Amino acid sequence: MPRSVLLLHVLFCSLSAAWAQDPVKVAPQNYKVLLENDRVRVLEALLKPSDRTPQHSHPARVVYSLSDHSAIFRSPEGRVTHSVSKAGDTVWRDPVIHSEENDGKADSHAILVEFKESPARAEALTRSDYFVTGESSSRLFVRHVTFGSNQQLPILLVPGGSPPSEVLFDLPVAGYSLADDLARMGLNVFLMNPRGWGKSTPAPNSAEAVGDFKQVTADIGSVVGDILRNTGQARLVLFGHASGGLWAAMYATQHQDNVAALVLLNSMYGVDAPWGLRQSFEDPNHPGTFDARAGPYRLHSGGIARRLEPIDPSFQQGRLA
Repeated sequence: MPRSVLLLHVLFCSLSAAWAQDPVKVAPQNYKVLLENDRVRVLEALLKPSDRTPQHSHPARVVYSLSDHSAIFRSPEGRVTHSVSKAGDTVWRDPVIHSEENDGKADSHAILVEFKESPARAEALTRSDYFVTGESSSRLFVRHVTFGSNQQLPILLVPGGSPPSEVLFDLPVAGYSLADDLARMGLNVFLMNPRGWGKSTPAPNSAEAVGDFKQVTADIGSVVGDILRNTGQARLVLFGHASGGLWAAMYATQHQDNVAALVLLNSMYGVDAPWGLRQSFEDPNHPGTFDARAGPYRLHSGGIARRLEPIDPSFQQGRLA
């Protein structure tokens, strides 16, 4: 396991229990364990009219309906499925992550026989791409990466001024996909592109990002809101690389209730640092000073640092790109 992934594993293990997607844990008023052994778990599911569960996962299972009922199921990507069942119906269901809502006028009552998954069936990595609508009707690219049916902690990966997120975080080469590694650790992985990156709404006449850091953090907010709504979670982890870390930190300082943890990778650097992009961010008329005309790479001296404690004092004094 790469060192960076190992460090993330240590961080997330302490948080993942709070996001367990076992229906018995997230909706104990609706699900009750009747029997469990090393092969199966038998659940009783009872939803009153208008009851709606948070997002949760099921392995492969048999569902036996005890009542006539109607239900709406929502996937983490926002797909909606409507189902009508009659008492006595017996159906096979594949592994799934969803929320359930009883949209009928009668109780939804069923018995679920969940089968303990074999390693071969559980180890199925899936990727799904979709778009979230942001400000000004912009389209923001999002990729959802899952492994098996037991993803727990939601995490959003934000790229910096680099290749699109699907290239930076999910390179289709064995051993070089951070998204793959995190999903195999049990995390519910999402990666996004702000406006101007990859397949998201492009910048007019430019391959670069649109606007300033406020616009990029607004894009992050649009995607965070979509993820929290569709997963039924209250918070997620933000992971930002390079400038993406600065934008993620800016969002976190403004929306602390939505962020459980903030992970920054190679995000604290300045114009005066000995790195190859010095001239790209330096004001040509004022050597050693950040060029504030650099689009979303806006200077925000001290504003982030004042809200993040504890922090290296040198961060407050540095010029951020």
